[in-house]
Amino acid sequence: MTIQKLSPLIANQIAAGEVVERPSSVVKELLENSIDAGSNRIQIDLERGGVRLIRITDNGHGIPRNELNLALARHATSKILEAKDLEAISTLGFRGEALASISSVSKLTLSSKPESQDIGWSAYTEGQQMEVKLLPHSLPFGSIVEVKDLFFNTPARQKFLKAERTEYIHVEDVVKKIALANANVAITLKHNGKVTKRIPAANSSEQIKQRVGAIVGRPFIQKALVLDTQLEDIKLSGWLGPVDYHQSSSLSQYFFVNGRPVRDRTINHAVRQAYQDWLPTGRSPAFVLFLELPADKLDINVHPTKHEVRFIEGRRVHDYIIKAINTRLEDFAAADSFDVIAQPIAQSQAEPENHASIHDAIYSSYAESTEVNSANEMHGSYRPENNSSLKISEKNSYYQPKQDKSSQLWFGQYYLLPQESKVKLLDLKSFVIDLITSVLKQEWQDKSVKNKPILIPIRIQLRKRLPIEETIDSCIGFGFELSQLGPNQLVIRKVPSCIEHCDYSSWLQSAFDSIDTIENLPAALIQCLSDAWQPESKTHWSDYLQQKSNILEWQKSQYYYEISPQTMGNFLTTLSKK
Repeated sequence: MTIQKLSPLIANQIAAGEVVERPSSVVKELLENSIDAGSNRIQIDLERGGVRLIRITDNGHGIPRNELNLALARHATSKILEAKDLEAISTLGFRGEALASISSVSKLTLSSKPESQDIGWSAYTEGQQMEVKLLPHSLPFGSIVEVKDLFFNTPARQKFLKAERTEYIHVEDVVKKIALANANVAITLKHNGKVTKRIPAANSSEQIKQRVGAIVGRPFIQKALVLDTQLEDIKLSGWLGPVDYHQSSSLSQYFFVNGRPVRDRTINHAVRQAYQDWLPTGRSPAFVLFLELPADKLDINVHPTKHEVRFIEGRRVHDYIIKAINTRLEDFAAADSFDVIAQPIAQSQAEPENHASIHDAIYSSYAESTEVNSANEMHGSYRPENNSSLKISEKNSYYQPKQDKSSQLWFGQYYLLPQESKVKLLDLKSFVIDLITSVLKQEWQDKSVKNKPILIPIRIQLRKRLPIEETIDSCIGFGFELSQLGPNQLVIRKVPSCIEHCDYSSWLQSAFDSIDTIENLPAALIQCLSDAWQPESKTHWSDYLQQKSNILEWQKSQYYYEISPQTMGNFLTTLSKK
């Protein structure tokens, strides 16, 4: 085959392979154009997840008629003029490829009207040469971009699109990121004619906080730590999830550099390093962070999607992020340890009746055969003034912590019981995980595993080449009933009855991902259980203790500590490094 020049259509379709992966890629590029055009009100209309239609309507400054044909041409942009402009990019878009690339794989119409024009105009392309046609169009000032039938002329790309719901979720994720970085812009998202998300503009700090809560989640923003720090020309601000707010995935992690959402190894590593001594193994922090630095200190022109950046002073940025986050977490931990421990202790000294209430919570759970005297011996010098309050239950019952102001979860997994001059602390999660795994191991050994159906079957993917049939058969012995859905895809239909409040999908997926042979599955299941077990409330913690163990067991366990308030600071540091 002889060398020949590609037609503009083919060249643009090749370029579109880097810029346009799915409907969310189109939405991202068009929203960035709207933001750069000074819009403060944007509406997004989708049909069939954006495959049939994507329409972006904004109130930006618009494009004059004489520039519309250039707007759909490759390498035409109003953002940069000279090579040196690439060294200090301040806009979201600058490459001049998006509209041409999108137009080559869809039916795109661009309509726009600046305030200076009496009438708007629409532009579209046709033919192998992508010739631009213009038509008059009535619309208020601003722009409307319609993208219909995405990948209609590239069937191979259509095959890689997912279900309508999946494509919509990807679009929604893009909208969330744009909304977080541009608080002054009101955004409305509609899907198949219905409003699915309406995000009003925020013009005050309180409104911005509410906006973040609406996007990331109210539980996050209610507990989040405000971060606002600066070192010379670098500034880091936003919200950090505290050390007792962590998740099994990285879904609630948003990082922006100069208003641009990015995925960067330097940043990711820095945040992980900052949190690594504070979170349990395998857990992920939640955060919304904004890094600002001079435009000439980073390179955005790394990849066509503009998701990646390079820092001129990467080590300096990396170390600054670690120090800023660590300092804020340490400040919170110091204040939290004082509030959580000193205040209940002071209350218990000022109000002696609280001793009896905590004492009742512990001792009322003794079995009928348990003697009060033996309990008092176990606790040494502590004696309740009113022994009549110590009631012995008629049936075998177990420890169930009272939900009062003097006993509470600390860091999400340590249960505090202040008593006179000591604080008793139980690592509930580690203790309960031990209880669960011992039950599992015994049931596996006795081949007496009971299982239960789940309401909605869960899909998981076998990323490693494990034999499907052997995997399904082996899992039966561990309490899981699986069936094959497709190539390397399984469905969980039943799970072990002895485990509640568990992310079964994450549990099995992590176990499968960590083994090369099915013989290693039992050990992997035990190892991965801790991250997957997620009680939703304090009640769930105490439910497990009530069912599986009594007070005598946990007070003899390796996860039970007795410490004085004076040494709590050092003890906190020790715990955070475990």
